[in-house]
Amino acid sequence: MDLMQQLWLLKQVYSSGSYYDPDQDLHLHHIPASFPASDLEALREHGHMPNQMFRPEHDKTLAELRTLTEMWSLEEAAAAFVAGLWSAPFYWQSALTGKLIATVMPDHPHTPYAGSTHVCTICGFHDRAVDTTLRWYRNFLSGTQLDGEPVGHVLALQEMANADKRPTPTEYDQWTFRAILTVLRNLPSKTRYSKAREALEKEHLLPTKSKWVYGSLLEELALIGVLDTKDYPGMATAFTSYVQRDQRPSTRVEVQAPLAWWDSSIGINEETLQKVFSVFDCSFVSLTDRPQPQPSIEKTITGALEKKRPSGVKIPKASSAAGKGPVEAGDVYAIRIRDGVWVTAYCHEVRMAHTLVAKMEYLDGVFDNMPAPEELIPAFRGRKDGRWQQWAASIDATSWVRRITRNFPAPKTSEPEPDRIPCSGAKDLKYLAAGWCFPEI
Repeated sequence: MDLMQQLWLLKQVYSSGSYYDPDQDLHLHHIPASFPASDLEALREHGHMPNQMFRPEHDKTLAELRTLTEMWSLEEAAAAFVAGLWSAPFYWQSALTGKLIATVMPDHPHTPYAGSTHVCTICGFHDRAVDTTLRWYRNFLSGTQLDGEPVGHVLALQEMANADKRPTPTEYDQWTFRAILTVLRNLPSKTRYSKAREALEKEHLLPTKSKWVYGSLLEELALIGVLDTKDYPGMATAFTSYVQRDQRPSTRVEVQAPLAWWDSSIGINEETLQKVFSVFDCSFVSLTDRPQPQPSIEKTITGALEKKRPSGVKIPKASSAAGKGPVEAGDVYAIRIRDGVWVTAYCHEVRMAHTLVAKMEYLDGVFDNMPAPEELIPAFRGRKDGRWQQWAASIDATSWVRRITRNFPAPKTSEPEPDRIPCSGAKDLKYLAAGWCFPEI
């Protein structure tokens, strides 16, 4: 089984959400029942079975981080970072962030974070079980472990150590690096990280459609020190503890320092840029004049994986009872949670907000296949603390959500409706079912 086949199987596992196993006190992922035994055996042989849990130790992790990064010079790590922007998988970017962290991080014992017994205030080590296969999979799709967390860096560096050779930045990789810097230098004054992410995404500079990868790239550049501030320097300037990096201007800021405090008026730290990427041309570049021939995104790991779609898995056709036209009160929809697991939801009413939204509530029952109208259970399924409802947008245009009948009598119940009814896309019905109302799935 080649690399792409392994990643494709794991994508189907890890895109289905997780569940809590109280016996092991762990969050695990369901393995689709449709997976052939031969595929699972191949994943096992490669050491990439899902739910492969590992409990790291603080001191051993930091020692391993230092040992692995001693194999790299700063120049070599910077080259791997640039190659990891396009031609090489994203995880190669971790060579640079890992090298910088290990170089400046002081020796220290595990020092619990305030209000937590498992997060180290110095390095950010998380004393908890890690699904090494999930981390391996995410290394390919999103790159460096965020916030400088050492366990993720060690796993990525171990992968690099086992590689046949290190990647060499291509002409297009180097252009991509300069293009990223050009976009950041041209941002309007006081642009914050979310708008900077949008500006990078708009130029399609990375081989992915995920906006979160662009956000991760900004966090990496900040952790390095290319996008840092005087009060919150990056690792190329000085070591900052996890508790320092966890400081934010407000609770609405999602990212850690330095990026949490940076904006475009501060600009790029040109001194750090030259220090770390001294062998690369870091000047402006024309965003419309890309090197030719431009490499195909579909030949990259992320591009090929994002394009790939399930084959042979089709949503069943609904019966004639499903009717036609937009959602109405009295409609019942089937929602595919994953392979072999379906639930249903009842529409109480519809209204026009910015778009048409439907007030949905789960019906009782879990089904192996999309249920027929006669299989529906006329009872609501709520949470432990009472009924649950959701205003759902785009329900008629959401994948794996299919109307199965109309004019279904509203189930009778003596319980009051919830005081608060949130609103989100109908795609969330899949995730909220397993997390809130159907713990058994």
